[in-house]
Amino acid sequence: MSDRRGDFCAFTANRITARNALVVLEDLRIKNMSASASGTLEAPGVRVVQKRGLNRAILDKGWHRLELALASAARYTGTRVVKVNPAYTSQRCSVCGFVTEDNRDSQAVFRCKAANCGHTAHADVNAAINIKRAAGHAVSACGDLGNSRSVKQEPASWATGRTPA
Repeated sequence: MSDRRGDFCAFTANRITARNALVVLEDLRIKNMSASASGTLEAPGVRVVQKRGLNRAILDKGWHRLELALASAARYTGTRVVKVNPAYTSQRCSVCGFVTEDNRDSQAVFRCKAANCGHTAHADVNAAINIKRAAGHAVSACGDLGNSRSVKQEPASWATGRTPA
């Protein structure tokens, strides 16, 4: 299973870095997220079984392994990998910037509670926009800053449907 996960991470990292000049990740503290909730003899933990299941799910996904694979693949493709602070990325409106935990109606629905906004989107899409913005705009989507045609872009014939001259 470990080999299969490693192959998946390497393959996915290769595809992501080959197609993008910039990869933005949340700087998640996985070790802190998966800390035990058992507590001590004097102050035993609560919901230990649920926390154990969450820890197992977090560690089973191999987030750190994918992060390492992305960094490794990026060295060969020239892709920049940027880590951003994850604070409030899922609670901030990507349109107006209003932050409150009430913006998340559910795990999947984001609805801005600001009086003059009312933006609605899938919660993960809204968070992804915030994460992308947190990385800044130093590199264009093509990775070439508009000076020439990027290597990471489809050939002109694919984009226009014509054969090259």
